Amino acid sequence: MIKKMKFAFTPFLLLLTLGACSDNEDTTPEETTEPETTEEVAGETAPAESSLELPAQEEVVVVVDGEEISGNVYNSVARQLETTLAAQGHATSDETAEMVKEQAMSVLVGNKVILNDAEQKGYVANEDTVKERLEELKGQFETAEGIDEALKETGFILEDTEVQLREQLVYEEYVAEEIKADRVTDEEVKEAYEGFVETSEKEAPAFEEMEPTIRQSLEQQKTQDAVFTRIEKLKESAEVEVKI
Repeated sequence: MIKKMKFAFTPFLLLLTLGACSDNEDTTPEETTEPETTEEVAGETAPAESSLELPAQEEVVVVVDGEEISGNVYNSVARQLETTLAAQGHATSDETAEMVKEQAMSVLVGNKVILNDAEQKGYVANEDTVKERLEELKGQFETAEGIDEALKETGFILEDTEVQLREQLVYEEYVAEEIKADRVTDEEVKEAYEGFVETSEKEAPAFEEMEPTIRQSLEQQKTQDAVFTRIEKLKESAEVEVKI
């Protein structure tokens, strides 16, 4: 059985679809503050033809606390999860299709309950930063027509992307301020290094060389675990109606 991916921790996968389509330029989408644990999908290009059974772009796929989420949002997330599985050598099957659907829905619901809680707590995006990030995204395309074409393929318009960037900033600030993760201990870092050494087919770098990277990875993992715990808590009081 394929091990489930922890995509529930990853906000705004749908933004990355647009970045990956940018005129085939050698650009790298900006890193988000909390990659998954971390299967990184930011640099991957969504497949032009998906073998998943996807809803119509305008179809409502889930309702969270009265707010509808449409098929174009779901499809962007699902295609990226499908791409990640394909990169890992897993062809689309009934099992993987069901897992993609489950994880995509988890991403959408998790994003929404976090954003709703952030709104209630008064978090708002800095508009100057929104403009900066939007210009960075536009800069990945050679022409205005290029970005319009990429948006057309995903079912979005430029205004949708601006909204998504604004929500992403709110999400990032919320996680930074509201999520308190456990501290990574030196013992945990050493244990992770020893595990790497045992499983590595090549000679591992010295502990001193790998220690910063290992510590950062463990810190991200603990943050993601804390985010997941918060999402599960918020979902207890949320009204979620899955439509597909």
